[in-house]
Amino acid sequence: MDKNQVFAIRSDKAVTALVNGVSYYKNEANKTNAQSLYEKIKTVALNPTDPLVKQLVEDFDPTQKVFDAQSLVRDEIGNWYLKGFTEPLPTKLLTRMKEFIDKGLPLTPLVNFWKLLMLNPADHVKKDLYSFMDQYEFPITDSGYFIAYKSVKKTEKTYKAVNMWVPKEYIQLKASGKDPKDYTVVDKRGDFSIVETSLITDDKGNFIAPDHVAGNLQEMFDSINNLTDETVEAPEFTDWHGGSTQIRLGSPVTMDRSQCDGDPRNTCSTGLHVGAPGYVKGFGGGGGNVYLATLVNPMNVVAVPSDYSYMKMRCCEYYAYGIVDLTNDVTITTPYFEYDYKTWETETLEEQLAEFQGSRSQEIAEKANIMRERLVMVA
Repeated sequence: MDKNQVFAIRSDKAVTALVNGVSYYKNEANKTNAQSLYEKIKTVALNPTDPLVKQLVEDFDPTQKVFDAQSLVRDEIGNWYLKGFTEPLPTKLLTRMKEFIDKGLPLTPLVNFWKLLMLNPADHVKKDLYSFMDQYEFPITDSGYFIAYKSVKKTEKTYKAVNMWVPKEYIQLKASGKDPKDYTVVDKRGDFSIVETSLITDDKGNFIAPDHVAGNLQEMFDSINNLTDETVEAPEFTDWHGGSTQIRLGSPVTMDRSQCDGDPRNTCSTGLHVGAPGYVKGFGGGGGNVYLATLVNPMNVVAVPSDYSYMKMRCCEYYAYGIVDLTNDVTITTPYFEYDYKTWETETLEEQLAEFQGSRSQEIAEKANIMRERLVMVA
C-alpha cells in the first residue's frame, strides 16, 4: 500500500490539511489554536501512519468517524456514498444519517430508502425527494418505504370484504406496535370488539366462550378480498378528479409510469397524487372526504411539483393501507404496515431485473444488485 501523503497550510486562523489528495479545512477561534493544529498536521506528515492519519481526519471532520462504521465512503471532493455504489448521497439525507448515528438509531430505514431511490430513473426525484420529505417529516419504514396521505371519496360501488371497522381496528392496533395475530374479534349481540386472545382462551388454547368468537383480527383483515359467504360488502373509494381510479384498502393502486407526467414544473398533471397532511386536509369535494394512509416506494415517485410549497407529489404506485382522521391531526407513523406491501414489490423487481440482463453498464449493475438484495428481503 502507498504511503499516506499529508500537507499543511495555515493562513491566520484558517488551517487546511491535504490528506491523500482530499482537503480538510478548519477555522480556529484564534491564532494560537490555529498554530497548534498546524504543528500537529506537520508532525503527522513526518510519520503518516494509518492510525495517525485517521485521527487527524476525524479531528477535521467528525462525520468521518461515525460514517466509517456504517459502510459509507467519501471521495476526493467530499461526496459520500454507500460502499459499493457510485451515486452520491444527498446532503440532507447525509445530515439525517448523522443525526441517527448520534442518537444511536439504526441507519437501516435511511439506507433502504436511498437504495430504492437509486432505482428511480428520474434524477430530479433523487435530488429533491428527501428534501421534500424532510421538510414535512414523512416517516420512513425499515424497508425504505415512506408514509404519505391521500384524500379520496367513497363511491356507490362495494366489494366483498370484512366489515369496515376491522381495517380501522387493525390500523389502530398496528399503530400502537401490537400484533393483530394476537387478538380475537368478539361478537356480543352485534357489538364487536377486539380482545387479546390469551385472555379468552384456556391453558390449552381453547376459547372459553367460543359462541362469541367472530375470528382472528389478522385473518379477518387478510380476508378483505376473499369472496366468501362470511364477508360483507365494503365500500370502494376513488379519486376526486376523474373518479376513475379504483382504490381498495390492502391493495396497491398503480398507473403506467409512462402515462405519468414527470415534469415537476407542471403543478397539476397526470399521475397518482399523495401528499403531506396539511395539503391533503384541504383537498377534495368538501363534505364526505375520506383520508387514507398510504405506503410509497421511493422508486415509484415521478415528480415533486413546486406548487403548494412542495406539499404533494406524483407517483405511479401507492399502497392504501388504512383510514386516518387527519381532521384531528391523527397520523400514522408505525413501520409495521410495510410487511403487508412487500409482496407486491417482488413482481416489479423481477420484471426490471429481466430487462437488465446482458447490460455491461456500471449503473445498471449497481441497480441489479439492489434488486437482488430486495428480492431476498421481501421474500
